[in-house]
Amino acid sequence: MHNAHSAVVHDMSFSPFNENILATASQDTTVKIKIIPEEGFTETSNTFDACLKGHTKKVMLCKWHPSASYTIASCSFSGNVKIWDVQKETDTMTYEQTGSAPWSMQWNYDGSLLSCINKNKKMHIFDPRSP
Repeated sequence: MHNAHSAVVHDMSFSPFNENILATASQDTTVKIKIIPEEGFTETSNTFDACLKGHTKKVMLCKWHPSASYTIASCSFSGNVKIWDVQKETDTMTYEQTGSAPWSMQWNYDGSLLSCINKNKKMHIFDPRSP
């Protein structure tokens, strides 16, 4: 069992490139990455392999990029969307124009677009390569 967050976990997503890599989005404002051992968890683990810090409010959603390994998007309660380089543990882009809490976030098939639907009933579609 994995228990690295200090608050409630709102979302989780397995990497499409490695079945043992799990991302979790939490109320503690972070996204944490854990590499699950081949044999699974044999005891509770409070460690993580990467911690993505930069949101100022709870992180509601996280989705791995469908064609770029070690790239993930996250969306916080403030409505900010961040694109992360997991290996460097840094955000490479922040989209701040959504204006309200997220309900859903999804990459398109090749990862050239990211969409987000928010509480204000608006859909935002943007190219993450063009801040």
